[in-house]
Amino acid sequence: MNLQPTYQKIFGQKEFLRNNVGTEYKTGGATLDASAFTGVAENGYVKAGTAIYLGGDGLYLPWADAGEGETREGAGLTTHDVKLVEGSNPVVGVLVAGHPLEHKCTGVTEGFKEEVKGYLRFDA
Repeated sequence: MNLQPTYQKIFGQKEFLRNNVGTEYKTGGATLDASAFTGVAENGYVKAGTAIYLGGDGLYLPWADAGEGETREGAGLTTHDVKLVEGSNPVVGVLVAGHPLEHKCTGVTEGFKEEVKGYLRFDA
């Protein structure tokens, strides 16, 4: 296990919220399963506003609608851009309530909107 901190500067993050009214965040953030995000990453970054959920092993995965008999827990949106670094799983903040702009988010499906209904209110 590598305990040496790595610092990354991120420039130009795009805002994905309509406003800050009623925003709530998951305490302690979320550890992403970096290997699962290679398909949704842009230029090596998982973008702010990416839909995620808690996987069975305690790591967060990119949103995929649940199949028959499956459940999804811990659904939310990443709050900031995070770089994927080989050999490590990044920690990111998670928005669990607020007013995101759907067209500025990644991976939001009808199933995701149903899962977070009443917490995340998507605006056009």
